[in-house]
Amino acid sequence: MPGETMIIRKPNRLINEKSPYLLQHAYNPVDWYPWGVEAFFKAKAEDKPIFLSTGYSSCHWCHVMEHESFENPQIAEMLNAGFVPIKVDREERPDVDEIYITAVQLMTGHAGWPLSVFLTPDGLPFYGGTYYPPQAFADLLTRVNYVWHNHRDQIYRSAQEIQQNLAQLVATRHEEMRGERTPEIFRAYKAQLMAGYDPQYGGFGGAPKFPPSTALPPMLYLAVEASDDQLGLMALNTLAQMAHGGMYDHIGGGFHRYSTDEKWFLPHFEKMLYDNAQLAYAYAYGYALTGLDFYAEVAHGIIQWLLREMRLSEGGFASALDADSPEGEGYYYTWREHEIYEILGEQDAPLFCKVYEVLPEGNAHDEATGRPTGRNILHMTQPLEAHANELGIPLEQLKERLSAMRAKLLPARQSRTAPARDDKVLTDWNGLVIWALACASDALEAPEYYQRASECAEFLWNTMWNNQGILLHRYREGESAIPAYLTDYAYLGMGLMSLYEANPEPKWLECALQLADQMVERFHDGEFGGFFSTDRHHDLLIVPVKTYQDRAMPSGNGAAVQFLAQLSTVLIVDDPERSERYRELAEATLDSCWRLLERAPVVGDSLLYGYLLLDGETMVYPNLQMEVPAVDEPEQTGPIRVSLVPQPEGLVVVFEIDEGWHINAPEEQSGRIPTRVEITTDLPIQFGEPHWTPSTPYTASGETLYVYTESAAAIVPIASAEATGGMEGHVRVRVVYQPCTDTECQLPVERVFLLPVSLREE
Repeated sequence: MPGETMIIRKPNRLINEKSPYLLQHAYNPVDWYPWGVEAFFKAKAEDKPIFLSTGYSSCHWCHVMEHESFENPQIAEMLNAGFVPIKVDREERPDVDEIYITAVQLMTGHAGWPLSVFLTPDGLPFYGGTYYPPQAFADLLTRVNYVWHNHRDQIYRSAQEIQQNLAQLVATRHEEMRGERTPEIFRAYKAQLMAGYDPQYGGFGGAPKFPPSTALPPMLYLAVEASDDQLGLMALNTLAQMAHGGMYDHIGGGFHRYSTDEKWFLPHFEKMLYDNAQLAYAYAYGYALTGLDFYAEVAHGIIQWLLREMRLSEGGFASALDADSPEGEGYYYTWREHEIYEILGEQDAPLFCKVYEVLPEGNAHDEATGRPTGRNILHMTQPLEAHANELGIPLEQLKERLSAMRAKLLPARQSRTAPARDDKVLTDWNGLVIWALACASDALEAPEYYQRASECAEFLWNTMWNNQGILLHRYREGESAIPAYLTDYAYLGMGLMSLYEANPEPKWLECALQLADQMVERFHDGEFGGFFSTDRHHDLLIVPVKTYQDRAMPSGNGAAVQFLAQLSTVLIVDDPERSERYRELAEATLDSCWRLLERAPVVGDSLLYGYLLLDGETMVYPNLQMEVPAVDEPEQTGPIRVSLVPQPEGLVVVFEIDEGWHINAPEEQSGRIPTRVEITTDLPIQFGEPHWTPSTPYTASGETLYVYTESAAAIVPIASAEATGGMEGHVRVRVVYQPCTDTECQLPVERVFLLPVSLREE
């Protein structure tokens, strides 16, 4: 209009990128570079350090830091004058993210996103962190700039030390992780799962609580093949609790990223493709295991959301939905009570609000401030069966009524401004979708899911190759780019094999074989076994990347073992030589990281699931039982009481703690006496390291410690056993702890228990 000033924003180099996350930063006043040679050349030519920022499009705190700092002209001027800023989408370049998040973990002990790292012009990290508020970030830029110009030698010493630590970490991992696989691992695995399990709300650990996506497949497999009812109940309870909570979208289907509390109530509202693919598989498996419609209904809800909101016209699936909409995080998914009454009317709204626990004043609070928002997160603390009994109506009738209500609320919600969708197609994440849809089509008897999985596979196979025959990682707006990573090959391979197993079309097996052979050629470590995450096609990396530990998704090596195990099984009759070759590669991969799995089996759920796919049907699961006769123990005095509970997996040491007292966590911290459990025995068995229930933070004199209050437990698993049963001996348990209050600590207490034990086999 006349008299108004037109503001023209000048784009930076990210305007030429395809990543929605990078494009979100394309109009920042920061002179961003994408990862590549140009940025590193500029840093060397101008003798400037690099500021590397990695994140992803649906990351809430990434958006916060962009708005507060990267859109701030003064901070942008500081970055542009003193640094070469590089912005990386971690979903496009997981190799870059893996290196620098490991470096920040080495520097600070923790890391996350947004990841903020300062590098030398050679790419060596020398300082880093995560989210910084604007003033703290501006102060940090000033300090780093000063040190760069005045204490360069200090920076390079730090950078070289970190690089050496990274390189040593890689070399040490390769050297020290080798071992020989044995089914005994599953006893320790179960013990560690039990130690972290939340029996009240399901899942593992406290707040924040993430869906245990990689643990669910091996837990459900062991429930079936090893008749392990305990693991089965843990998995099924977790699935039920998650689906009742606010982390599940009761109107549109699908799960949000994670819960900020231990009850699965208040989510971070972004929705990720990889989470929902893995959970669709788990709920379909839960239905196959139990026959209960509840699990099938949740699986259908996830898949219908995937097909409705994430599937693109070409056949592939978009990556994520943001947490935020213009009105704020979570607004799109939450409701005021009057909105529900306006849509459903006086007849249906009271029932809906009762089932989903909608309150007139709202039940949601802002995560950062704790202030009530007046809005409601739909969730259930009672199953529908309880509501049906209370109302005196058949369960199916209640389900039909609620389904009709949800069908009215969905279009009303769709009239709001929806969170942005990251519409890039990633080969690996889409491979997980193919895997989940193919498996669910069989478990749920839904052939349309197989058809959508097949269409996605066709799209990827026809689109995600370059003219040198190299698989590619990302597609968007007609362009395929970025050489594929190990996970692209392995996840897509898992998907193709699941398609073939659901409906043996020869083309899918042929594609899987081609994929497997290229995966081995490009990524296999012929010296130490296992697979690198990257190869020579991935540029400017300061150390090679090889991952065994699962995060939100299976590790590349875990997925590779699963893929190779599937191939080996399918080929065993028609091509036994090739079958054996794939088996040997999978076995060597497991052996290459076995010591890591022995120390902490839950970090490698996907590797252990691969082991089960490889040998599970013929595996003899360890079932040695310890029997401890009743012994009259002397009465324990003091604020802490210790008891011992024998389990098939080993021994549980339980601490009961009086109100007002605490004991320290088992880790060393500031001269405090850590709680310890040591076990020796004259029997031919070996106990592993104790697996502890999670401790809680406690602040005393300005120092944060980790302690146990009320209760604590350590599960000490039987790591190996040579006994054949029918043996008798003793187990000596030494327990050390220090009782403390807010104002004093007593002297350390040592208790020794000598238990007569009989071993037998079931």
